[in-house]
Amino acid sequence: MSESASDQSLRVLHLTAGSDAGGISRYLHVLNHELVGRGHRPVIAGEVGLWHDLFEDAPWPWVEAPLKGGAVSLWRARGLVERGLRREGFDGRPPVDVIHSHYRRASLVGRWLAKRWRVPLVYTLHLTGIPVGGASGWMSDWGDITHVPSSQARDWLLEEVGLAAERIELIPHGVRAENYPEAGDDARRAAREALGLGDRSPVVTFVGRFDDPKNEAWVVDLADLSRQIAPEGVFVMQGEGPHEGELRRSIRKRGLGERVRVLAYGDPKDAYVASDLVVIPSSLEGFSYVTTEAMALGRPVLRTRTAGWAEHVIEGRTGRSCAVDREAFLMAGLEMLNDSEGLRAMGHEAAAHVRGSLTLDRQVDQTVELYKRVIAGARKY
Repeated sequence: MSESASDQSLRVLHLTAGSDAGGISRYLHVLNHELVGRGHRPVIAGEVGLWHDLFEDAPWPWVEAPLKGGAVSLWRARGLVERGLRREGFDGRPPVDVIHSHYRRASLVGRWLAKRWRVPLVYTLHLTGIPVGGASGWMSDWGDITHVPSSQARDWLLEEVGLAAERIELIPHGVRAENYPEAGDDARRAAREALGLGDRSPVVTFVGRFDDPKNEAWVVDLADLSRQIAPEGVFVMQGEGPHEGELRRSIRKRGLGERVRVLAYGDPKDAYVASDLVVIPSSLEGFSYVTTEAMALGRPVLRTRTAGWAEHVIEGRTGRSCAVDREAFLMAGLEMLNDSEGLRAMGHEAAAHVRGSLTLDRQVDQTVELYKRVIAGARKY
């Protein structure tokens, strides 16, 4: 066993497509800050993307390597990763203790390096529904262990990929709950004032990209349909994306300019705190940090049954779930808006549920234990 593994300081190589916008970049940023804080040595390899400023001053190195491209790029990436590790002082034999891949293309490079260095490969499935037939299946490497953040992702691997249950590890994503304290009425009023909402109620919030597969248009439909049962209600939509122009046109055309407020992309905490209900109508999710953050702050959620819903929703207690169907979403939304006392009660349970099951400390504890276990298993042979 290497010195770094024996003294519990692990060297972890993350392979990602790039520092692109989205949940994978956030996952890597949060996880690696925690690993560094616990004395471990992470390093990330991938291409520079739109969110690279997130990693500019990070306390771990970034090795630039073309992990998005075809066979030639991936072949080049192997050597670039090795040389980059040496430049950053990862020059032992092996240079790292475990490789953690976040895209299937990156896993092909990860497998080659894992064999060369005789270290284990962990793969995280961040999104289900990806192609697995034909060439896609043949070129898929699910790692020695596949980490999934949700039971739905685990079931997809079992049923669609045929992966053995013992090769799948369920570790839900978490948040640092102390950064999202349960917000009471005073905080709610202050957030509404900050957003210029006044005393209007109820407030329904959507946070996310205005793009497929988020189904942001369903939120406008709910705003329209709920006029009678919630005449003073206001719908806050915070985000950006290619559908923004169409979204704004729909709001104007339907006379919803005072009822639906579109906010620029930014820190969503005020939007969460101001709300009585947070909605996530997506057709596809990897887990949904939006759901976890809103619940931690004491806000119930209505979300479609995409990956992560079972970890978040205790039906009727922390929120509600519905099929990925516009009519089902609208019906559930109208029912929830007609029960203000129920929303408050669910909000309290939502905050407690996050603190009991979806904390960042719990996620990182389990991830480090997974690393140690696969490292110990690999060194038996």
